[in-house]
Amino acid sequence: MTRKIYKKALVLGGSKGIGKSIANELKKSCKNVIPFSSKNIDTSNIQSVNEFINKYKSTDILILNTGGPKPLAFNELNEEIWNKYFNQLFLSFCLILKGIKINNNGYIFYISSAITKEPKESLIPSSSLRIAFSSVLKSLSKNYSKRGVSVINLAPGPFKTQRIKELLTDLKKFEKTLPTKKIGNPREIGILVNSIVQNRLKYISGSTIYLDGNSLSSFN
Repeated sequence: MTRKIYKKALVLGGSKGIGKSIANELKKSCKNVIPFSSKNIDTSNIQSVNEFINKYKSTDILILNTGGPKPLAFNELNEEIWNKYFNQLFLSFCLILKGIKINNNGYIFYISSAITKEPKESLIPSSSLRIAFSSVLKSLSKNYSKRGVSVINLAPGPFKTQRIKELLTDLKKFEKTLPTKKIGNPREIGILVNSIVQNRLKYISGSTIYLDGNSLSSFN
């Protein structure tokens, strides 16, 4: 049996999709893995976020993961929509980083998106706000390193989740356009996260890892 080397992991968006796969895999290396759904913490609602912070003061592993906006043309984006996703994709995570202590030698994983590398016109709030938070996280990463805390940005491409089903009308047809001819399995991200934690890999801190199945045009 694999020895569980960490005490606690908080997994936002951990009730389904990529978050659930990460939570399931982390149980192999962490004694207490707590997955949260939007019912437990609504990252678009700052009051909900503050209640979460007040309840969970510290952790060894923090997974920052949340859903994204539906496709909208730029001219369809009103102030209400911008405010909602500013809270959900940016401000909430900043508050969580400020309010929750990551224990020495712990990990922060941010689940962003490959569209931060190649933004799409229909997903402007998603790409722009995720890029903004990635910048915040990178800015803080060296300070976290002083306590041995690793900060890693995971940027998935198309994976088989409810999110991708909302974005596509024909999944099978879409898969044929991919270089791998197959959409990603969320468990692969879970296995990757747990492997990093279980093997205490530290030298990738401050890095962004793209998991796009070779769908991006650029190599880095």
